[in-house]
Amino acid sequence: MADPVDVEPQEWACNTPEGQVRLADLTLDALADLEKKCGTEWWRIVSRPRGSAQNAIHIYASCCEAAKCEPAVVTARTLLDVFELVAEDMPDMYVGGIPKAGEAPTSGSSGVPSASTGPQPKSDS
Repeated sequence: MADPVDVEPQEWACNTPEGQVRLADLTLDALADLEKKCGTEWWRIVSRPRGSAQNAIHIYASCCEAAKCEPAVVTARTLLDVFELVAEDMPDMYVGGIPKAGEAPTSGSSGVPSASTGPQPKSDS
């Protein structure tokens, strides 16, 4: 059995007539619309697009809309080619959503340099 840390993270993508659309790249508006049509939460939709034929129809149509193309006819046989797992496109500095060890530290959320002595008095200029 593979060590879970060594497994390449994957996500679902939809192959439309105009190219591939990653389900995680659908807008929140599109996902909210899919929640209504599919009757389930968005995270279930992006994690199991082939969970039911009804869901697959709506997800495929939404991905075609995002790609600005007309949906093709999808059969049970071609459904396996429409939705596929692809490598997650996280930046190289992350593994499984976690920063790699040894990367340069980032400044704090305040943007204050680490050598700062705190707030500085205002100048009268």
